[in-house]
Amino acid sequence: MKALYQKIRSLQGKNYGLYKSLADRTWDFGDFVLEFLHVQGDPYAPASRVMIKASLLMLGFPSEWGGSFERRLALSDYLYRRLSSLVREKYPDRDAAVVFDTAGPEMLVRNALWVDNGELRACLQVRLPGDGRKIQAEAAAEILTMVLPDLVSAALYNSGESKKDGVETELVEHYRVLAERKEILSQLEERGLCAFVPDGAVLPRASGLSELPMEGAVPFTAPEEMAVTLVANGREIRGMGIPKGITVISGGAFHGKSTLLQALTKSVYPHIPGDGREGIVVSESAVRVGVEDGRSVRGTDLSQFVRDLPGGISTKNFTTACASGSTSEAANLMEAMEAGSDVFLIDEDSSAVNFLIRDVRVRKLLGDDREPLIPLTDRIREIKGRSFILVAGACGDFLDLADNIIVMASYKAECARINGKNVAAGLGETGNGADNGFGDAAGDVAKIVPGLPAFVEPECRDFAEYVKPLLPSLRPASAVERQVKVKISGDTLLQIGFLVSDTSKAGALVDKQQRFGAGFMLLNLCQNAASNNDVNGESAKATIMERINALCEKIKNVGFRNLPQGLSREMSLPRPIDIACVLYRLRDNGR
Repeated sequence: MKALYQKIRSLQGKNYGLYKSLADRTWDFGDFVLEFLHVQGDPYAPASRVMIKASLLMLGFPSEWGGSFERRLALSDYLYRRLSSLVREKYPDRDAAVVFDTAGPEMLVRNALWVDNGELRACLQVRLPGDGRKIQAEAAAEILTMVLPDLVSAALYNSGESKKDGVETELVEHYRVLAERKEILSQLEERGLCAFVPDGAVLPRASGLSELPMEGAVPFTAPEEMAVTLVANGREIRGMGIPKGITVISGGAFHGKSTLLQALTKSVYPHIPGDGREGIVVSESAVRVGVEDGRSVRGTDLSQFVRDLPGGISTKNFTTACASGSTSEAANLMEAMEAGSDVFLIDEDSSAVNFLIRDVRVRKLLGDDREPLIPLTDRIREIKGRSFILVAGACGDFLDLADNIIVMASYKAECARINGKNVAAGLGETGNGADNGFGDAAGDVAKIVPGLPAFVEPECRDFAEYVKPLLPSLRPASAVERQVKVKISGDTLLQIGFLVSDTSKAGALVDKQQRFGAGFMLLNLCQNAASNNDVNGESAKATIMERINALCEKIKNVGFRNLPQGLSREMSLPRPIDIACVLYRLRDNGR
């Protein structure tokens, strides 16, 4: 620290560009070291980036917290939030001297703070002070040799307060959530379930713009017919188990059916204690499928839901820069299958009606020769080994096709059918296409399309072949840029060189950090494909998901530090399937 202080003081009043000399070496503070990853060129340029590195032993944490992925994620996320809170408390302004991003309720692998190999690395933005083009050494020395050490001391050390098993109680709770989630995920398969919602979960949010739990919300209680008790982390947890198959969530408007589906959608990631949804577990490959007017589609086989179009246009290798509502939803479903999703979450409010159903009278009027669309009702029971959870308050055709029916009434869940057996009065005796009190629409639908070809599962495409047409556009977007940049326009339009991807409805991306993560990972994968290398530097043929899964596993172990540009800005790790969803939407900006 003394050496850094003396170095900064020697720069007083000199040209601002001499700040770059701070990056020539690593600065030792005793318990931790400080490195400059990037030094800004002038006071108005993007802030400098510094990295703090310290061993867990020096920070006072037992060695086991550098072991399993769950412990490392719990520790990293807990310390990230503590450091973020202290930085915001000291520097509340947007243009503050020290900046450290905030986080939503999800626990994610973040390059801003990660633990591996017994070492913690934290990256912060620091705005180095200047008077015009002159260095203000005293102010800079205060930030780098006084403020930063104080933040490290207050946020990153294992404090002596509220300890349990040698660490803070809140950290233990972080780990408990992750440990229980891991055990419950393993039990879903054993129990034949695709999702689990524990008793006491708080599903509603404070508002449509907030991720905070709603105060006074009705806690979730499993209906008796669907109640299961799982054992995780040494304790019994009762809740609603949603069996594999086709599950319909129905109910009146504003009674909580979409709220339940949204909670399941968000729970593909673990949530922090106190969020209300931290105990909800759904298959980690679950994908929300809905309409996406105007999305680009390239080379996707839609023939299972869209017959050849007028003019003899085949849909087996369908490409468009601007898909219609039903076509986009068909593409979203087929691509999610291709990427390995085994649970599809669908809400009729955000779906194309003609993709979900076709009215019997319209079917009789048009026939199949004048309607290329094959509705989901015609296909859903053919799709084996995958589960659907659908919200249907108006599309009654799905009720007769459902294995399970959940009715939401005043935010309370009731069971109307479980594993094909009706349990509510007035539903009749059988399910799955028979007339059981809902009317005979679904029964008629099943009789109208006798010549429908059998459903064929999509195969995951080869990565190198898929990205080959994109590679010419993978270049710097301006003459002054030395490397391909990843940028975000607005909140969701991802740019990689001259390539763009509208990520507004791509998978379950939660924030800009994840979008940057997906962008930089795809940049790396595409550059490796351009040089005919896989992520390990060896030439190989591999599918899209094989390439993405391999890189994700590597980052889960060592963070983003070995990824080119991986520490250049804040980013977090999306699920492999979310990265695939971004890739499927990637197109040349000029097309």
